[in-house]
Amino acid sequence: MNNQLKKITLTFIIAIPILLIACNRVNVNRTVNNAIESNKQEVDEHNEIVVQNESSIQESAGKNTDYELSKESGIINKNLLIVGIDARKNEPARADTIILINMRNDKVNFISVPRDTLVKLGKRGNQKINASYAYGGIDLCIASVEKLLDTKIDNYLVFNFKAIQKGVDALGGFTVTIPKTIKIRDPELKKCFTLKKGDIKLNGIQTLEYLRYRSDGRGDIGRIYRQQEFIKDLQESFLKLENVPLIPRAYLAIKDEIKTDLNASHMASYFISGYRLRNNFEYYTLEGYNKMIDKVSYYVLYKNSIKKIKEVLK
Repeated sequence: MNNQLKKITLTFIIAIPILLIACNRVNVNRTVNNAIESNKQEVDEHNEIVVQNESSIQESAGKNTDYELSKESGIINKNLLIVGIDARKNEPARADTIILINMRNDKVNFISVPRDTLVKLGKRGNQKINASYAYGGIDLCIASVEKLLDTKIDNYLVFNFKAIQKGVDALGGFTVTIPKTIKIRDPELKKCFTLKKGDIKLNGIQTLEYLRYRSDGRGDIGRIYRQQEFIKDLQESFLKLENVPLIPRAYLAIKDEIKTDLNASHMASYFISGYRLRNNFEYYTLEGYNKMIDKVSYYVLYKNSIKKIKEVLK
């Protein structure tokens, strides 16, 4: 892949976990074309590329035209695995957030897999599914989700949670709706603060801690709920037309914290499909119960829940 195509690809990476989820009403075809045209020029990656991309996006946004996208423009029945890793000092990275985005011809399904889900990892026996990333990287993580849900994963995007912190700070903060007041303490980061109920603007570290918080009595299920609500807040309050030009700036802040097998063509196709289906998003969480096995707490999935998700993915 040449340098120019890499720049195009990297510009779109930031759009996958955010724009694909929110899919605001933007002139997608014009945006994609302008982004490509602007990147044909020789620019400095850390400075002028932002100016070029912001200029192209502002141009398309300024026209404020909503083009109809044909079904042929998008992706039909593809699976994109989003993996959030919480890499900390002296610990192997684990897949603390696992979301399968299932793109259909009529809707987009967001399927959250609890991190403590009990799975069999070959000779390692009983393991939590988040350990699959620690033992075998993205390949084993993909294989574990495919086996669990009897499906095929077409593409993946892995991001370190630090990407959220850096991205939110680059955007000047982000407003979320807190369902109830919570107190957060993180001994490792030496952070302690209270988030009051209601709409509140968070900085990067506050957003990160809010999405990692598990001390509300609901553990990982409570955290999944907050993550899904965060996605909805992205859709409703952040990705407005006037905010689109900020995307290149956010990308430069997080590019070192993400990896993916998506190229520019893949990203554009996912985005177009998501845009077309922006009013047909459905959210699912695999359901189960906590169980101690050999003195380790696992989340054991209900067979009916697995069956239900497999039906969704057919």
